[in-house]
Amino acid sequence: MSQRLLFIIFLSVLFSANLFSQTEIFTGIVKDKKSHQPLAFVNIVSNNGFGATTNIDGKFEVNINEKSKTLSFTYIGYKALSYQLEEVSDEHIFYLKSKTFNLNEVEVFPGINPAHRIIDSVLKHRHLNDPAKIKEFSYVSYDKMNITVGIDSLLTKDTISLDTNQMKIRKFVEKQDIFLLETVTERKYLAPGLNQENVLATRVSGFKDPVIAFMISQMQSTSFYEPQITIFSKKYANPISNGSANKYFFLIEDTSFTERGDTVFMISFRPKVNTKFEGMKGFLYINTHKWAVQNVKAQPPDDSTGIAVKIQQAYKLIEDQWFPYQLNTDIIFNNMSAGNSDTSFPLIGKGRSYIREINLKPGLKKKDFGFHEVEIEEGATRKKGEFWREYRVDSLTDREKETYRVIDSIGRAANFDKMATTVQTLLIGRIPIWVFDLDLDKFIHYNNYEGFYLGVGAHTNERFSKVIKTGGFWGYGFKDKTAKYGLDISLNLHKRSESVLMLDAYNKVTASGEVEFFEDKYQAWKTDNFYKFFVSRMNKTVGGEISYSFRLRPARDFKWNLGFSYNEKTAFEDYYFTSSDLDFKDPTTVFKFAQLKLGFKFAFREKIIETTKGQISLGSKYPVVWFNYYKGFKDVFGSEYDYNRFDLKIQKTHHINFIGDFTWRIMGGVIFGEIPASNLFDGNGTYRPFTLFAPFSFSTMRSNEFLSDRYVAIFLTHDFGELLFKFGNFKPQLLLLTNIAFGSLSHPQNHHNYEFNTLEKGYYESGFLVRKLLNLQVYDLGLGIMYRYGPYSLEDTYMNFAYKISLYYAF
Repeated sequence: MSQRLLFIIFLSVLFSANLFSQTEIFTGIVKDKKSHQPLAFVNIVSNNGFGATTNIDGKFEVNINEKSKTLSFTYIGYKALSYQLEEVSDEHIFYLKSKTFNLNEVEVFPGINPAHRIIDSVLKHRHLNDPAKIKEFSYVSYDKMNITVGIDSLLTKDTISLDTNQMKIRKFVEKQDIFLLETVTERKYLAPGLNQENVLATRVSGFKDPVIAFMISQMQSTSFYEPQITIFSKKYANPISNGSANKYFFLIEDTSFTERGDTVFMISFRPKVNTKFEGMKGFLYINTHKWAVQNVKAQPPDDSTGIAVKIQQAYKLIEDQWFPYQLNTDIIFNNMSAGNSDTSFPLIGKGRSYIREINLKPGLKKKDFGFHEVEIEEGATRKKGEFWREYRVDSLTDREKETYRVIDSIGRAANFDKMATTVQTLLIGRIPIWVFDLDLDKFIHYNNYEGFYLGVGAHTNERFSKVIKTGGFWGYGFKDKTAKYGLDISLNLHKRSESVLMLDAYNKVTASGEVEFFEDKYQAWKTDNFYKFFVSRMNKTVGGEISYSFRLRPARDFKWNLGFSYNEKTAFEDYYFTSSDLDFKDPTTVFKFAQLKLGFKFAFREKIIETTKGQISLGSKYPVVWFNYYKGFKDVFGSEYDYNRFDLKIQKTHHINFIGDFTWRIMGGVIFGEIPASNLFDGNGTYRPFTLFAPFSFSTMRSNEFLSDRYVAIFLTHDFGELLFKFGNFKPQLLLLTNIAFGSLSHPQNHHNYEFNTLEKGYYESGFLVRKLLNLQVYDLGLGIMYRYGPYSLEDTYMNFAYKISLYYAF
């Protein structure tokens, strides 16, 4: 009789014995002996072959029968534990003691590292197991986050040994947490990438604004199959992505078996020694059924930012499809503590996401999706106890109830929601005061034409009306010695579709040759707007505009803008314009334009969160497209120019594992018709020998050096991030830049008293920046050099260099 047959008979006897024995379920929870924190994915096996694994909360259920005598607990980094089932206990809590554990990279494998074969199999089957590759699905998630003080060391001490400060902190933590939030979210997904998250309920201690809860719940990627894993908005190279075997060290640590008979390999991973990239360390639990991730524990290898984050994810089979069902996020805020200078304890956060009601065939249609990827249901903040009891995994503890009671009362007294509203409006350039929002960009700004500008601007806010918004501005430029002013009124016709009708009247100055898109919003701290500091040629502009912006649900990735404007622009200094198209041949210094505008912004699968204050965009993984079309009309209110103008902008950032972020922007435009320089294309030059760096502009090009009625500009930037240089907390970032432009001008003879060149031969500049030479967290400073070369390089070599100081903000 063969060994194979004997083995099969042995298994048959074993399973038969178990099958006909009476079984019962033994439940418990496994915790760390020192910290008392639950341990996820601990292997548990009985002496007669029954087995289980703790879930992400450290809980387990294992079948036992009368032949089950012992349970063995094994976990990497901890001493094994054997439990005699004869010992009766009402509360089955098991504590494992940690032991010194180091990943030993000096492992010599004959041939290929066996762990690599497993990782390769996971990569080959990734398209089968990635939830984003499923045709459709829906589920409901319950998310919960507690923030408290990490006092594990105090809890194990006798109270007699604690000083007054320690005792005070211990009593506080035993009574309540610092912060608590809960959300219930319904998610729908339809390939490719159409996603909808409806926040059904939310509760935040001290706050009523639901967006706070949702933003915190988005701390980690939902799936571990993306090339980069996002933790706290930072992207890390996934250990199961292409090329990971060259950067990560993998080691098979343990093997277990499931009730189905599948093998589960526990593989540790960490960045290889002397590699520099944004990586993680942790453990992968790979199930041989479809070679899928069953469980994962991961964290960045260092916490130099002052915040240490650990994530855990658990997957289960649903209709033979692996799907996540629980996510954990543990945070230690080492730079935030409670206590005094002698004794302090870090704040810690514990986030839990439980996914339920998973449906892999919900029968979704595009019409089932709203205007935005994230929408908050009416009444989400007013859900009662019955609703919460349905979705909570466990009832609120006394500590959690006390947290809500105390922090809610403090929040009402201190008006936390008003503070949150103020922060939100400040980030978009406004200060809320009663029924008004003050517009910060209308108070002070600078450019080379107006000099310093001082003024005031304000609009009514939702406290005045949720439908009507009206406001205006007045200001004075101390260099051009001219006052500017304007008024506008808008009607919010439908909030979710962002349908707004606006009427605007103004007497101001506009930059000559500037290209703007309707979604561009000026904010002085937005680096894309730094080029405005260098504007030296502007036109006095008097006129008005009526516009309507909106979204359509079937094509929600588009935001549209329709408008009609009329304005009169005064020539810059002694410039004048002539054209054979004009009815009169005299030089013209006042230009009258009447134009119809159609514009859109297209961001495929853009993640937009609808809030009580408007919409917040978290961006898109795909190229974003902006487009404008203008039709100029002659003889409308005395207008003089008949033309067609097209503007285009496309931008994308590629997050490339082990290399960094590559960003490109392409801009182009064409004008059919003869019009003055004020409405043509400027080269967007920002040259000064040593000055502020303005992204997406030409650093070595002089202001107004070129003029075009058709052009294309390409801006290329590669940011290596922290991949190249790390010296403790000093982590400068190297950026490589190249900018290119081509253009032409059809009727240069029409423009008088204006010295300019054209771009037929191609303009080129390249250089580098080193960011974070001084990192102050809120913003960072750096230095750089740009060099001009090619057909338009200057004769004196030193004139081709521009030296830059970079300024980037953290928000």
